[in-house]
Amino acid sequence: MEFRDLPLVLFTLLSQIAVGLALVSATRQWATVEGPSLRTRMEWLTIGLILAAAIVASLFHLGNPWGAVRTLANLKSAWLSREVLGLAAFGVLVAMVFLSGVKGSPQGWLLKLAAVVGLAALFATSMTYASPPSMPAVNNALPFAFFLLTAIILGVGLGSYFASDAQQPALQRILTNALIVSLALNLVVPCVWIAGGTVLRQTGFNYLQSPLYWTQVVVGLLAPLAVLWRAKRIPAWLPLLLLVGEASGRVAFFVLMATTVENLGKLF
Repeated sequence: MEFRDLPLVLFTLLSQIAVGLALVSATRQWATVEGPSLRTRMEWLTIGLILAAAIVASLFHLGNPWGAVRTLANLKSAWLSREVLGLAAFGVLVAMVFLSGVKGSPQGWLLKLAAVVGLAALFATSMTYASPPSMPAVNNALPFAFFLLTAIILGVGLGSYFASDAQQPALQRILTNALIVSLALNLVVPCVWIAGGTVLRQTGFNYLQSPLYWTQVVVGLLAPLAVLWRAKRIPAWLPLLLLVGEASGRVAFFVLMATTVENLGKLF
């Protein structure tokens, strides 16, 4: 992996963790009508800090921090501009939720709005990587599926640290289902790629031959499923295993995708 890929890996992974935690918190508040608590305030403070770290990481990719401001000039045509706006709006809402939690219980509509805007920002991020036709393997809905599953898996996993004992079984079930869906998707997609054209086939082989891919499948999906099979709650150490798996998958996403540029000048 080249250094230029690292900021993108950190940015997408951290921002999706923040969105996932916001989704879990908003859902939990809606389902149980929690009152004000130190746990809730710490949760949204954590979301804000993770999102801030993601934004800092993205600046290393842009090179010039003012480049993020200039991207807003292309909202009508560029998904990158919409991504920047969406994450900025999400950050403002996260701050509002935290500040309202300091004074009392956060308003339910504010929690839901933050989660919805976070999802919209995640969608914009996925479209940024789905748009280039030079990467046919992901010139489709796959980036959104991958990114959403990352947000759910890590959001639920890390969100278990802020949930009460009564909420743990529900989180365990959600995480188990998300892992099953992710496992199925990650096993099927490379096989579909191999059945495609030259660039798709190369991407499929890149994945199946890479330790990064198998680390995600074995460490990030199969092992957690084995742990959760008989568990009634998410073990405190399991989110770290999930993080290793999702990080491996995200690095694979950025370094293993074959592009049409690689085949310029070749007959096949």
